[in-house]
Parts: sequence; structure tokens; C-alpha cells
Amino acid sequence: MGVFSRFKDIINSNINSLLDQAENPEKMISLMVNEMEDTIIELKSACAGSIAAKTKSERELAELEAAVDRWTRRAEMAVQKGMDDLACEAITEKNRVIKRADETRAELAKLSEMIEHYKQDICKLEDKLEATRTKYEKIKADAEAAKAKARAAKTASDASSWDTMDRFNRMEEKIDRLNAEREMREQSANTEKQFRTMEEAEAAKAELEALKERLKGKG
Repeated sequence: MGVFSRFKDIINSNINSLLDQAENPEKMISLMVNEMEDTIIELKSACAGSIAAKTKSERELAELEAAVDRWTRRAEMAVQKGMDDLACEAITEKNRVIKRADETRAELAKLSEMIEHYKQDICKLEDKLEATRTKYEKIKADAEAAKAKARAAKTASDASSWDTMDRFNRMEEKIDRLNAEREMREQSANTEKQFRTMEEAEAAKAELEALKERLKGKG
């Protein structure tokens, strides 16, 4: 695609519309900035080439105008010396130089117009580039803000998960401690019951022996 076609496409493009349709607006606008920068470089290069061509044509025109004056003087000199044939040749050459000078003037006019168009195009594109860069910086800032917000939310979520896990662990430890205390109480109560049963059996046995002794004395 030529530089003029790219320039027209860029100038006529609706950046906001393109960004709305883009899957990755930050990448899209970065590519736009690069394209504009490259196009400006090409426009400036083309403008510099036209300026160089204009300078060369101006120099050629000055030489042609000097040649016209020179052939005019030669024709006059030939007439004064009665050399009409030579005077005609000088006049013919002068007319040829005049024609070339007119063509060079026309070329200079076109080059001047082209250079002016280049300068206008460069100014338009630089203005659009500046606006696009401003939008690019805003998109980058918004993207960074979104990333920072996401990181903060993740950190908060992680902290919340950690708090929940910590509460769960403390609850689990409390339950384990209560179960251990209950088991200890049950074990203690069981031991107490065993000793009480044994003591009751011993007391009953002693009482039985005493009863047998009393009955034996009566007999």
C-alpha cells in the first residue's frame, strides 16, 4: 500500500470505533501508533525528496534564464554584423531554451504544490498521532488500574480464604480438645465405677461372713 493510501486510511479511520471492535484495544492502538509513525517518516522522506527536486529545478531555471539572455545577445550581435543566418540559429536556440524554461517553471509549480500538500498531510497526521498517543496512554493506565484492582481483589480473596481456614483449624482444635476432655472424663468415670463395684462386692462379702458368724453362734 502506498504512503498516500495509508495516509488516507489513517486520517479517515474512526479510532474509537476500531477500538470498540478490537479484542485487545491496547495492542490495537499500539499498532496504530506504530503505523502512524512509519507513515509520517515516509511522508517526510517524500517531502524532502520533493524539496530537493525543487531546489534542483530552481537551479536549472536560473541557468536556462541565463541561457536565454546569452542567446538573445548572440542573435543581436549576429544581426549587427550582418550574419542573418547565424542570428536565426541563435534565435532558434533561444526559443528552445525558453520552452525548456517554461516547462521547468511548470514543474516547479507542481513541486511547490506537492510540498505544500506534504506539509499539510504531515501536520494532520502528527495531530492525529498525538491524539492517539494520548488515548493509548489512557488505555494503558486503565489497563494497569484494572490489573491492580484484580491483584488487590485476589489478595483480599486469599486473605479471606486464609482467615476462613484459620478459623476452621481453630474450631477443629477446639473440637479435638473437647473430645479429649470428654474421653478423659469417661475414662475417669469408668475407673471410679470399677472401684465402686469392687468396694461394694467386698462390703457385701464381709457382711455375708459376719452374717454366717452370727448364725453359727446361735446354733
